[in-house]
Amino acid sequence: MRQIRVALLVATFLALPSLSWPNNNFIAGGEGAVSGFWEIRSSSGTFVSSGTLWASRNAHCAVRLDNGNVFLAGGTASGGTWEIRNSTGALVNSGTLWAGRNFGHTCTVLNTGNVMIVGGEPHWGAWEIRNPSGGLVSSGQLWANRLDHTATRLTSGKIFVAGGSFSTGSWEIRNDDGSLFSTNTNDTQLWGGRYKHCAVLLSNGNVFLGGGLATQGYWEIRRSDGSLLTFGPFWGTRDTKFTCNKLSNNNVFVAGGQYSPDTWEVRSQDGAFISNGNLYASRLCSAPLKSSHPGCLLRAVICNGCPGQSDAGSTAAGRHGPYGGREILSPGLTGC
Repeated sequence: MRQIRVALLVATFLALPSLSWPNNNFIAGGEGAVSGFWEIRSSSGTFVSSGTLWASRNAHCAVRLDNGNVFLAGGTASGGTWEIRNSTGALVNSGTLWAGRNFGHTCTVLNTGNVMIVGGEPHWGAWEIRNPSGGLVSSGQLWANRLDHTATRLTSGKIFVAGGSFSTGSWEIRNDDGSLFSTNTNDTQLWGGRYKHCAVLLSNGNVFLGGGLATQGYWEIRRSDGSLLTFGPFWGTRDTKFTCNKLSNNNVFVAGGQYSPDTWEVRSQDGAFISNGNLYASRLCSAPLKSSHPGCLLRAVICNGCPGQSDAGSTAAGRHGPYGGREILSPGLTGC
């Protein structure tokens, strides 16, 4: 049986989509004593407020809805539940999922404003769609079982689901009503098997897939129809517990990981190497990075890591450590 090695925490921006930063950050759950709590922090890390979740959550998923609320689902402590919170942290609604999701599942906001929940343990082959109030819209079975996969909303509104520990080389594309649009064939499988990898939608509509167990040293770029465009090696090994984010200049910022926890690298949207460097602190199981002020095209904030790693700060409650560390980088950009 696979061992669970990491507890996930989720930090979600509450403001409207923008690169400006008077944006607060909503942090929910985590391993151990903090699993039942949430807190809100300003962009500078200042404490704003905190409270108790409707259900304890660890290894859950969370997305910001179009109306500004935050949708949280599953987790090892409460795999069969969901809850919605507003920008103050107050509970809006809560309920039960169609299928339990303990860990390894994904939540993706659709163009319709609904949320698609895909895979996860123990219902690896199931998906469901919920509306912004949490109500069940539809549900069904995936083409392949998915755990620790990625689910990326394409510019067309379709969802590109890739990899996963049961189907490392496969992908499928689903419509925003959950119906199957297309799948890989024997000739169009992923270039490398992937799970615990990253996925980024590029500005040209292609999808950047990076690292993950099975192909930790390589990235590949797929077109919106799933076909392979190009592939190549990373500067650092990116096996698991790392992050990939699109910057406001359309490059991809890759940071951390089990084998390269104190490094970052920047790649163009065609995969070309641009720059690299060292982080202030080693970063594993880090929260998603966020682009910052529009005048600072390469600025990103990095939060958290894992026990035993060095730290760059603190928050009111440790979220599977090193207890809230954060740093702000402007790689390759001066005077920002």
